[in-house]
Amino acid sequence: MIRRYLLASPLVLACLFSSPVLHASIASSFTPDHAMFAKSAKTVKLVLRNTSSSPIELRAGEKVITVDAGKTATVELPAGTRITTNAATSKHPAGTVLIEVYSALNGATIDLS
Repeated sequence: MIRRYLLASPLVLACLFSSPVLHASIASSFTPDHAMFAKSAKTVKLVLRNTSSSPIELRAGEKVITVDAGKTATVELPAGTRITTNAATSKHPAGTVLIEVYSALNGATIDLS
């Protein structure tokens, strides 16, 4: 009985201490360094659809976009650009952030009301 404890104790200690060391980092991890130092952001193409009864004036970065009532506007913006209201509407005051563009929105249609 004592022999079992003498043999099991070092084995348990070895397993306890080696587990975090083995799983601390993944040997096959690949992190592209060029992604952090990219010169230009990815361009995202969006379709903005105005479902309200009045035109909406938006600001995307430095660009002002007017979407007429019931119409759509296709825009290409760099990822990270914020689309805000440039003029007050019945639902949103001027300067309200409606959406922040990111790469997963590529090809999406966004309804504005």
